[in-house]
Amino acid sequence: MTRQLVVLETRTLSPSVQALVFACVDGAPLGHVPGQWVNLHVNVADRVEKRAYSVASSPNPAHPERFEIAVTRVDDGSVSLALHALRVGATLTMDGPHGFFTRERHATPALFVATGTGVCPLRAMIEAELGEVTGPKLALLFGCRSEADLLYREQYETWRSHSRFTLHVTLSQPSAAWQGLRGYVQTHLATLIDPAAKPHVYVCGLSRMVSEVRRTLKDELGFARQQIHSERYD
Repeated sequence: MTRQLVVLETRTLSPSVQALVFACVDGAPLGHVPGQWVNLHVNVADRVEKRAYSVASSPNPAHPERFEIAVTRVDDGSVSLALHALRVGATLTMDGPHGFFTRERHATPALFVATGTGVCPLRAMIEAELGEVTGPKLALLFGCRSEADLLYREQYETWRSHSRFTLHVTLSQPSAAWQGLRGYVQTHLATLIDPAAKPHVYVCGLSRMVSEVRRTLKDELGFARQQIHSERYD
């Protein structure tokens, strides 16, 4: 089943990433579970291309028909360029939501591991859980290239007010002034995870990173397969 969307807002998240806020034209709720994705049907030249984008926002009780995605601009990618060119009021078609990369065990502590726009479904999960009065410890390990590539920075600062949320950012190409973690996300797992706490780990990003994180968790830290949940973007 397809549905019509209208663009409500666009904003720049980084030099290459644009946020798009949509509303379902029919006014009905999107009906997604945090972690799921939608297919956007994008007109490119004389054809329609479908692309999957994770929903980057949790369900909004006040406006359940609204949701957000983040799109990385690819210089030779006609679909990403078309989406970056959208303005408020533009319309397009979608199908979904789809996917099983969701979090059901809200009683367990969780570590969320992401690189780039892989943070989008994790943002939706964390946003939903921090909207609850009580819950388990949650931590986000977010890997970016540089300070400019840190998506949703202002929201993370707001989340710091929650005693059960911790943010860890690691940069692979930081400036000399950067005082945080450096390198790839998988190199920091051993120091950030307490296996005795039996957290569930949610990983999203490019295949190489996801594979390395899964291998480290299982082979080096003794995690069971059931504790590791992942989604790949390529």
